[in-house]
This record gives sequence, C-alpha cells and structure tokens, in this order.
Amino acid sequence: MKHHTVFEKSDGFTHLFGRLSDSLRGTLEHFRDNPSMRILAILDEDQRPIGVIREVDIRDLLFNPFGHALMTNPGFGRDIKGLVKNCAVAEHNLDSAQMAAIFTEQIDSPGLILTMQGRFVESLSSEQLLEIVTHGRVARAERIAECGEQFTQQILALSGQLSDTAAKVHSLSGSLGNHAAGMADAAQNVASGAAQSSVGLQDVNERGRHLARSLEQLSIVASEAKLVRARTQDVIHAADPQMKALAASGAEITKIIDVIHDVGRKTNFLALNAQIEAVRQDAKTQGFVAVASEIKQLANQTRISADEVSKKAGKIGNVVGDVLVGHREIVAAMEQISSISGKIDTAVDEQSATSLIIAGFVEQAAEATADISVRARDIGTRADVVQTNAKELERVSATLLASANDISERSRAFVQSIQYA
Repeated sequence: MKHHTVFEKSDGFTHLFGRLSDSLRGTLEHFRDNPSMRILAILDEDQRPIGVIREVDIRDLLFNPFGHALMTNPGFGRDIKGLVKNCAVAEHNLDSAQMAAIFTEQIDSPGLILTMQGRFVESLSSEQLLEIVTHGRVARAERIAECGEQFTQQILALSGQLSDTAAKVHSLSGSLGNHAAGMADAAQNVASGAAQSSVGLQDVNERGRHLARSLEQLSIVASEAKLVRARTQDVIHAADPQMKALAASGAEITKIIDVIHDVGRKTNFLALNAQIEAVRQDAKTQGFVAVASEIKQLANQTRISADEVSKKAGKIGNVVGDVLVGHREIVAAMEQISSISGKIDTAVDEQSATSLIIAGFVEQAAEATADISVRARDIGTRADVVQTNAKELERVSATLLASANDISERSRAFVQSIQYA
C-alpha cells in the first residue's frame, strides 16, 4: 500500500520544517501555533533532513523555572543545536509496512521523516505513523477479508470440483476394475482358443506335409507310368505296320483262294469233258475214265478244301479287320490316356507345390497362433495387474474424496477464523 496521509487540513504542520540557524523563540512559535505537532524537522540548505526537535523537549524547557529567563537570554535563544535529535528517514512512496519497519529499526526515533530523492517532503510523529500503519492495517484487513471471501468461494468451488473429480475417479476406477476383469477373462479365453487353434493348425500342417509327400510319391509313380505309356505307344506304333501287313496278307490269301477256286472249277470242267470224250471215243478205255474220274474227285476235293479255306480265310480276315479296328481304337485310347496323364502330371505337380505352400502358410499360421496365445496370456496377466491397480486407485480415490471434503471444511473454518480474528 502506498503512503497517503489521512489527517485533517489542520494537520498541515507535517510539512513544516526549521533550520539550524533558526532561533529557539521561532521554533517555539511553531509548536504554539500547532498544538498537535509533536516533532519539527530540521533541514540543511539543500532541503535534506538533519534531525528533528521534539515537542516534549520544548515543553520541558517551558515548564522549567528558569525557562522564561532562558527564552529572554539572547545567547540561548539563538541556538537550537542542542535540541536536535536523530530521526528515521524513508522515501515517501513506500507503503505503511515498510515505513513501520524503517521506523522500528532505528531505536528511540521520535518519528519518521519522509523524503523524495533525499529531500524533505513531510515529517510524521510516532503517533501519526501509528495512525497511518493502523489505517493501512485496517485497509489491509479489509482486502484480506475480501480476498478471503474470494478465496473461500474459490476453495469451495475447487473443493467441489475436487470432490466431483474424486467421485468420478472412484466410479471410473470401479468401472476400470470391472473392464480389466472382463479383459482378463477374454484374454484367457483368447489364449485358450489360440492354443487349441495352434494345436489344430499343427495337425493340419502335419497332414498337409503328409499329403505333399504322398503327392510327391504319386508324381514319381505318374512319371514312371508316363514312361510305360510312352513305351506302350512305341510298341503299338511299331505293331501298326505289322497289322497293316497282316491285313494285306489276308487280302492276298483271299486272292489265292479265288485262284484255287478258279483252277478247281476249270479242273472239274476239264475232268467232265475228259469223261465225256473218253466215253465218246472208246467206251472200253476204262483206265482213262478212271483217271478222269479221279481228277474230278480231286477237283471236287480241291473245291471243297478251297471253300473251307475260303471260309476260314474270311473269318481270319474278319478277325484281322476287327483286330485292326481294335488296334486303331487302342491307339486313339492311348493318345487320350497320354493327354489325360499329362494333365494329371501337371495337376499333381501343381497340387504338390500348392500343398507345400499351404503347409508353409499353415506352419506360419500355427506359429502366429502360438504367439497370439502367448501375447493373450501376457495381456491377461497385465489385465490382472490393471485390475489390481484399479482397486488401489479406487481406494486412493476414496481417500482423495474424503481428503477433499476435509479440505473444504478446513478451508471454510480457516477463512471464517481469519474473518472474525
């Protein structure tokens, strides 16, 4: 608080001052004219304070039995040095508390001289300084009361917020504990499921690798079958000219049989003519007739044999034709089988490669699932820790809520005690 004088206009004597060259009579006149003045500042030629003359010292001189004689003594009346006392000095722009501190630091100071940059402004007696300090303290007490009221409102609001926050923390800590418990259970379930999935994936991985090995063996067998098919095709293709030659031979046999039939017919015809001619020439030539008869029988046997051979050759021809047709169908079937086998080989190779890739992916999935199981168990463990911490937080928040309420009550009591102190 800055210094402000609160005296009536009649207290304008605080700005009065004297000099060492002043007479005692003149100094006394200052005190007579201002009955309330208790000190008079004495300055040098630069308006800087030297000390003060106290009213009590002048009063002792006035009540002295020889006071009047002293006052009329020209030598005594011209000298006031003996009455000057040391006095505390302070700048006028200090607050009352600082002025009071400077005043109390200088023992037996009768008052306080206020200056501006070292030059005199006014002088205050101890009573006047006490009045200023008291006024400052009253104003300060009013400000303290005002600030105390504001502080009360703020601390009550803060306590309310703190209580609300503590209540929310208490509620959230309970909810956090419940969520943590649920998360721990879920993590355990995930860990169990992941462990089962890991076992299942490992079994699938093993079966996949077994399938890959089986497909690999099947690929080897298919390769061997491919070689057998190739050799069979080579044999069939090699037999194709022979089958064609056999068919041609059957045709040739048929032609020969036709020639034999023709010879038999001609022989039979000649034998018949020979018999007729023999009968016509000489009926007694029995030998010639017998020979002609034999030739006729031979011709008949030749014809019969030729017919039988022709029938059998026809059957052979039919069989050879059927064999040729079957051979051609076998060739077509082998070509189809070769094409299908090639596709099967390609599919087996692709399936084998795919099975290996799937087995690799399944193995990675099994490893990932095992890692998920481990991490899920770790999450469960951490969730247990979070649940424990949530319970501790709930306990601490309850303590905080009680402390907030206690702070609110204590703050209210403290402010009230300040207000009524």
